[in-house]
Amino acid sequence: MSKRDVGHYIHGQWKGTLDLEEVQMPEVKLSLKLGALSIDCEASEEFMKTDLNTIIEQLLELDLPDTGALSDSGTTSITSQSAPSEGQQAAKLSTTDFAVKMGAKSGSDLLMAAAANLYHTQGKEEFRRGDVLNEMKGAKAFYRASYGSNLSKSLETLTKSGKLQNPRSDTYALPYAEIQSTKRHL
Repeated sequence: MSKRDVGHYIHGQWKGTLDLEEVQMPEVKLSLKLGALSIDCEASEEFMKTDLNTIIEQLLELDLPDTGALSDSGTTSITSQSAPSEGQQAAKLSTTDFAVKMGAKSGSDLLMAAAANLYHTQGKEEFRRGDVLNEMKGAKAFYRASYGSNLSKSLETLTKSGKLQNPRSDTYALPYAEIQSTKRHL
C-alpha cells in the first residue's frame, strides 16, 4: 500500500494525508447479543480465528437469564431464543406499565403485574416475596397499603390457582402458561 490522500474536512478545511501502510483496518465486524449483554466490535480476522471461540464459551458460561445461538448472517451474532427474549428485554416495561396493560384492579392483579415485570424485564425466573412487594410499591398509581397487608394471602391464592408457583419457601415463579399470557403485554 502507498500513501494516499484520504484526508477529511474539519470545519470546512481539508486536513492532510494518511499513510495507509501504518493503519490496520479491522476486517471483521462482530455483534454479540446474549440476554442483556450486547457487544459490538471490529477486529482482525486473525483475532476472530484464534480468540472468538474462547470468548463465546466464556460468555455462555455466565449466569445470564437466557442462552443464545449463532447466526449464519454476514456478521456473527448471538441472539436470544429463550425467555426472556431479546424483544422482551428491550421492552423495559415497569410494573406500572404491566399493571396498565393487564388492567390491574386488585392486589392480586398488581402482584401478577409485578411478577411479569420481574420475569420479563428484569430476567428473574424466581423471585422472593420482598421483590414482589417492592415492585408493587413502585407502581404508585396502583399500590394501596392494604395490598401489602394482604400480600401473603394473595400469594397463597395465586399459588393455589396455578397462576404462581412456589418452588421453595418464600420463593415464587411464573408458570409457563402465565409467562405466555403476560408475554402478550410486551
